[in-house]
Amino acid sequence: MKRQEGAPGRRELRPAAWFQERLAEWQRRMGLGAWTIRPAYKPKLRGAEGLAKVNTGFLEAELTFRQDVLVERGDVVIVHELTHILTDEWAEAMESVIKDYVPRKIQRDARDFLRPHEESVVEAIAHALVRTAEIERSNRTVSQSPSNVAQAESKRPDEAAVAAGSKPEASSTTAEG
Repeated sequence: MKRQEGAPGRRELRPAAWFQERLAEWQRRMGLGAWTIRPAYKPKLRGAEGLAKVNTGFLEAELTFRQDVLVERGDVVIVHELTHILTDEWAEAMESVIKDYVPRKIQRDARDFLRPHEESVVEAIAHALVRTAEIERSNRTVSQSPSNVAQAESKRPDEAAVAAGSKPEASSTTAEG
């Protein structure tokens, strides 16, 4: 049976250039320009779509991606691994708290309990970032369409000024205190 185009679970082998392009874009968007990121690509990773090894002391990370990406996940895989860079210091702090405050006998249980929650937080952040970028991209496309330009011109002058990004005179107040 032939799979439908775009069917859930369909994997597509992506070239390294695709990963590098998307990685550079998301690195810029997420403010990780100071980081040295070393990507690697493997045909398959056991039980994972990507792996991140982060060194916060030197601002560097090794990211390994599975090349046959699930089509519907696309950028989420890249953003997920980049998000590990942002959350790694939090994970190190949690490890320190466990070491200092949890009785030694149950430290492993505490780590095992927190680890899946960290992954779900990272995944939620990655989805939110990708969703925000998609909305931003669609808003840009909609705002550049000719019908929207005509609508903006037909508004009253003060509304057009607000739509263009300037502040209206009547509502410009400053909070002092």
